[in-house]
Amino acid sequence: MTIGKWFVCLMMQSIVTGSLWCQPENVVYTRDFAKKLERAQADFIRPVEGFYKIKMLGQDEHMKYDLVLRSEDKNFEMRFVLDPDYTLALPQMQCFNLLNSIATNDEHFDIKLLLYPEEQAKSDYNAEWAAYADFIPKKSYTDFHYGRLVTIYREGGGLIHQVLLFNEHDREKNLRMHSLSFLKQPF
Repeated sequence: MTIGKWFVCLMMQSIVTGSLWCQPENVVYTRDFAKKLERAQADFIRPVEGFYKIKMLGQDEHMKYDLVLRSEDKNFEMRFVLDPDYTLALPQMQCFNLLNSIATNDEHFDIKLLLYPEEQAKSDYNAEWAAYADFIPKKSYTDFHYGRLVTIYREGGGLIHQVLLFNEHDREKNLRMHSLSFLKQPF
């Protein structure tokens, strides 16, 4: 099929369905994920470039994921876990436990961990507590070379983990680490 015919087919589909299937902002996620977003009072910023697709990875030996998105263009993957029912005020323990299970234990590789000051956690994520860690993933976890775990917590909103996986250090990881945040609370 030539590019011209492909474009005509795409335009016909957009007229019939009212949307373009290839537009990344039209990524549809699961009802369960949408319900958890609502219960956690959280907002998901969908990627608008990179042609992210849903990857069917509901669970691995480390945890159950609510949504996994992968971009072949960017060679980048995002895994999300939302726990709106989390009530223990120890998000750092959950962050460290997850990090312990997905990061390599090789003594030649360090884990870079940044705990956000309370003001920055609030301004960046509308959270009471936030942290991120850069790490080398275990080979049993993924084939990607690098990982970043972002964990945020807010009382009444629960706990959210975002695992970003990639092969090259570029701006994508810094853009995508803000994909999930809590909604602003009305005062």
